[in-house]
Amino acid sequence: MSIIKRRQFLQFAGSALATLGISQLEIEQQAVRYAQVLAQNTPRKRALLVGINDYLKLGNFQWYPLEGAVNDTQIQKELLINLFGFQADDIRILHDQEATRENILQAFEEHLIKWAQPGDVAIFHYSGHGSQVADPDKVFEDGRVSTIVPINSSLPSGYPNKGGKVSDITGHTLWLLMQAINTENVTFVLDSCFSGGARKGILKVRSRPGDQELLRIKDSKIQLLASTEEQEYQKQLMSRLKLTNSDFVKLRQQGVPKGVMLAAAKRDQSAIDTRFADTPVGIFTYILSRYLWQQTSSESVNQVMLSAIATTQKILQEYFPTSGIVQQPEFNVKQGSNNDKQIVYFTNRKNTPAEAVVTKVQGNQIDLFLGGIDPRSLKAFGRGATFTVVDSQGREQGQVQIESRQQLKAQGKLIQTTTRGAAIATGTLLQERSRAIPSNLTLDIGLDPSLGQEIEQAKQALQSIKRIQPVPLSKQEVQYILGRITKSYYQQLQKLKVENSPEVGSIALFSPAQDLIPGSAGTPTEKVTDAVKRLQPKLKSLLAARIVKLTLNTTSSRLAVSAAMQKVDGSQIVAESFTVRGGANKILTRSRGTTPQTSNAQKMQPGTRVQFLVANNEPRDLYISVLLISVDGELKVLSPLPGNEDVAPIAAKQEILIPDSDRGENYIFTIGKDPGIAEVLVIASTTPLTRAIELLRTLAAEKPKQRGNPVNLDKEPTEAIASLLDDLDEGSRGGGTSAFTGGVGNAIAGVRQIDTRQMAALSITFEVV
Repeated sequence: MSIIKRRQFLQFAGSALATLGISQLEIEQQAVRYAQVLAQNTPRKRALLVGINDYLKLGNFQWYPLEGAVNDTQIQKELLINLFGFQADDIRILHDQEATRENILQAFEEHLIKWAQPGDVAIFHYSGHGSQVADPDKVFEDGRVSTIVPINSSLPSGYPNKGGKVSDITGHTLWLLMQAINTENVTFVLDSCFSGGARKGILKVRSRPGDQELLRIKDSKIQLLASTEEQEYQKQLMSRLKLTNSDFVKLRQQGVPKGVMLAAAKRDQSAIDTRFADTPVGIFTYILSRYLWQQTSSESVNQVMLSAIATTQKILQEYFPTSGIVQQPEFNVKQGSNNDKQIVYFTNRKNTPAEAVVTKVQGNQIDLFLGGIDPRSLKAFGRGATFTVVDSQGREQGQVQIESRQQLKAQGKLIQTTTRGAAIATGTLLQERSRAIPSNLTLDIGLDPSLGQEIEQAKQALQSIKRIQPVPLSKQEVQYILGRITKSYYQQLQKLKVENSPEVGSIALFSPAQDLIPGSAGTPTEKVTDAVKRLQPKLKSLLAARIVKLTLNTTSSRLAVSAAMQKVDGSQIVAESFTVRGGANKILTRSRGTTPQTSNAQKMQPGTRVQFLVANNEPRDLYISVLLISVDGELKVLSPLPGNEDVAPIAAKQEILIPDSDRGENYIFTIGKDPGIAEVLVIASTTPLTRAIELLRTLAAEKPKQRGNPVNLDKEPTEAIASLLDDLDEGSRGGGTSAFTGGVGNAIAGVRQIDTRQMAALSITFEVV
């Protein structure tokens, strides 16, 4: 049967934190940060961070301002200070109007080149638009050199019909600047790209038009060139470095002159500027930073970038599967060096993984920066979410609960402590204890201009559906877009050879990158009100999928659980997921002597028969639910099934296979033929899922013929998921096993709290090809 459609640095000054409830809560604010402790007996460090959002549009030419570049520099700053021992004074930041060509070069000279000595650590981070200009030296075959675009670099008048000069900073200059820093421990991070500048849905590509976009209709020899000032500055740098032009060309072709260069994308690819929840960022900067927050030791450049590449690929596949967007981060090191095996940023880091860091303490009020949160679950870290304060041995010292959050900055309070006497200070790292999923979470639908005069009707029709919220497309995260199939979009589908493409004029749902959602298109004559009515079941299912995916806590759950997808004959595990902090967790691929896989989207051929292996590595029983989010966004229950809802939990240290006829699961899971991304969610809980079981009993009564087969939650999927979350919330509040009394701290109205010690939610995605 085919069912697929689709560290803590702080040694507390005493034995523990002051007990909440004593009239005077004593929180000693220490003047010495962890960064200062870490900096002892380590290299000197400095960084120059540049982020530019406020680019201006030139005439009618589409050159978009960015939203996430300035945030990137804040993300990088907090990472360097709190994990890598940088002092605030070590870091120079240029934003928007400050980031002129002259200011960037002057800051580079003053802050890095004149300061650096052998053995020092130097970092340059740039987030903004990239571009290309013609290269008179023709260092590369295409005769162009990539650039970064300062705030004051304008395209020449008459562009793209005319050429001219721009005040960009070229890749040649960046090479010479890197060479001029008097240390080998140099890292450049460039979150920009040099081709494909455009906007797709709410996504922006970090590329300004350049030489290759010139319309050379009347004059095939017109070019876009670097400014005279830029060319003269390169000559000065070569003179200082005692390089002839021919020497420079030869060395430039060999790659970077020293250190490491980390880039958001390959030369012909896109670097994406987007939003996660309310937070605009560059995908590469966020993924790179978040990975480093989660690590327990200093990893090599190669290890870090392999993970960044895989995670970027996963997010692009999951969110934008048919958009045509390709972004594969890459890195370059000095030819003949072993810099790829050196630790990232050439300096040791704190070895405790974390989701957040304390940035300010005033009484029991705590300001936090959420640097280690999965971007896709940010919505679950608002009011009511809690974090654990741990010491360097991982022992709990207290809890901080969020009261409000804006982007990656949150305000909270210390709500639970152990014994009196210790302190929480700026720089203290925190780990997730529970997330808070809003009970009134909505599915936000952007209204595309292709709806024309029907936008207001579409808005009213969507507002009539509970928890479906129409929103403007500008400067706001949306989960999906409602619009019509345009002629240009239809032609794009034809180029991608999409089968059964909808007709021009059809109303359909699209992803944030304007990917068509399978099965959502109607007919060209359909009214928008009729289209919304037709799409209502799918919208509810997509909302339910959004809610349940907010529970995913693979990197933070304390339960020891692992899951894998394997071929029915047991010959191969094709994908695997496990809780990173699950203690003595069992890695299924290692126990079978196979090559380790990841939960990234594996390509699966139609007709492949698979099973899902779930291992309970806890010393107690666990209750398991397995859900499928199909290619078209529908939710299905794979286990337990209606009619078998009282199936026993997984016993301690045992494994189960799903489907399993011994558990009343009488189906074979076969990969269908329709292409797209599907996702299997494995949810493990220490407490029975009572409400969810009652729902299954109801479904069994309504659909007796489906006994033993997966059931589609097509009737009221949001209510179904709500019952599951109610179970998890109740278990979080009543089943706590920490040294503190109760579960996850203060109950907060309007949210469901999901405790990392009581629940694990794992994801395995796969792509049907």
